[in-house]
Amino acid sequence: MSVRHGMGRGAAVLAAALLAGLFGYAVLSSAGPNRITDATTASTTLAGPPRTATSIPEPPTTGSSAPPTVAARPATLPPASTVAVPTRMTIPRIGAGLAVIPTGVTADGAMEIPDDPRIAGWYRFGAGPTSTSGATVLAAHVDSRERVGPLARLGELAPGDEVVVTTADAEVRYVIERVDSYPKTIIDLNTVFDRDGSPRLHLVTCGGEWDPVTGSYEDNVVAIAVRTDVS
Repeated sequence: MSVRHGMGRGAAVLAAALLAGLFGYAVLSSAGPNRITDATTASTTLAGPPRTATSIPEPPTTGSSAPPTVAARPATLPPASTVAVPTRMTIPRIGAGLAVIPTGVTADGAMEIPDDPRIAGWYRFGAGPTSTSGATVLAAHVDSRERVGPLARLGELAPGDEVVVTTADAEVRYVIERVDSYPKTIIDLNTVFDRDGSPRLHLVTCGGEWDPVTGSYEDNVVAIAVRTDVS
């Protein structure tokens, strides 16, 4: 059901956005996002302008019994007290409203994603909505056994559409810059959870065809949004 990457000792851990849909029941947009199948283009598209690499320690991965849903890669562990915790996300264009909860990394080295597709996970060892740099990553399953999730329509978003992320003390607004689909075999995981560069939002879910053999969708849909306002 999930894609896992092995981690060497001393390597820092960052959740990467290889989400595996729980069940193949989602009805996705027929048009769908632009599909990028070249690895070099995928890296360039996700990375945007050149950014300085950061070398940092490994965040804890214990204490969770949730099944792993995403792979892992190096990242900075910021002081928890300095990061505003997102609690809700709304996307007016597609009528999506999701609760958001902090998630970490399982003992298997995978990002924890809530089973309920109506709830998004925020990678708490990465950037937050009010951070001065880096990508805030929110990820949710596209569907479950019981229902299709709000992010099943993520591929319908277009440049200029708004996303609002709420914290306890602020309302943070983003504008979609681009939405693309990537085969899970070529997506650049390092750039999805980049902690450098301008403040931005990466929304991730599954897309493409359902593969009953592997028990997952073949693609990841990633929406990149730039932060425009914090109020």
